[in-house]
Amino acid sequence: MKVVTFLSVKGGVGKTTLTVNTANELATKIGGSDKVLIIDLDAQAGASVYLLGYDQQQALEKQNQTIHELLDKTINNQDLNISKYIINPYKTNPSSGWSPRLDIIVGDSRIIDLEREIISRSAAKGFGWSLILYQLLTKLSQLNYSFIFIDPPATLGALSRMALGASNYFLIPLIPDDFGRVTVGMFTKDFFNQAVVEIALAGRQDRPLCGGIVFNKIKTSTQAKIADEIADEIRGKKLYDKYSIPVYKTKLYDRIAYVKSLEEHKPLYKIGDKKAGEEFQSFFNEFYDYVVRDKAKG
Repeated sequence: MKVVTFLSVKGGVGKTTLTVNTANELATKIGGSDKVLIIDLDAQAGASVYLLGYDQQQALEKQNQTIHELLDKTINNQDLNISKYIINPYKTNPSSGWSPRLDIIVGDSRIIDLEREIISRSAAKGFGWSLILYQLLTKLSQLNYSFIFIDPPATLGALSRMALGASNYFLIPLIPDDFGRVTVGMFTKDFFNQAVVEIALAGRQDRPLCGGIVFNKIKTSTQAKIADEIADEIRGKKLYDKYSIPVYKTKLYDRIAYVKSLEEHKPLYKIGDKKAGEEFQSFFNEFYDYVVRDKAKG
């Protein structure tokens, strides 16, 4: 089982859109009894609304059938019926186009309060809180999920660190502008130096690897040029002074198909935009090489 997280420090970079469509595309390509799961760790529940629609996400939140209760019970070492919290978007709407092999654990607005509680309860245990999600995933490994995608908040807070602590790979979607340059520095220096120390102190032996930096939502030729400049700056940098940081050759442009996909709660390929579809497939092929085939390990 591989765990993948798309990380960002600001909203609007396309993190959730990439997470959902990458997970769905991968779900269409696996076989046997294997499945793909998305864990929506964001209080905005963007991945859940994308897949299920607002009304169903709200109904599941009211029924406590979300990540909030699942994590709360994990923290308190209570018995879990994990299947209760797993929703299959295809079964709820077969005409939507989502893969029957794609499931989701739904996001919940109350997770912000739980984030504070996690840190408070675990204070006496040092950095133990950073592996709470990691502990939960060991139970999910028994349910035939070959890949799990985590969609955390667009911050560098505790939930994003929990996501990183549970992941084998992380990807960073960037809009190529001056803030994108700053973001790269934040991730490759301060954030990971601190987060990796927390993960090690919590008892995890291996470290998450970078599955790639992806330039997304490009609008102008100037931004495309900045993307090339950022890529040049990243080349030669090493994660943990050992691993290269992959920069995807594919550039994803800001196309209306992504908005329609969100509004209609359908995967990108169902929208029928040929150019957007070709760009995304090119991105996915690189993702498959770096993450599924472990090319990012070097």
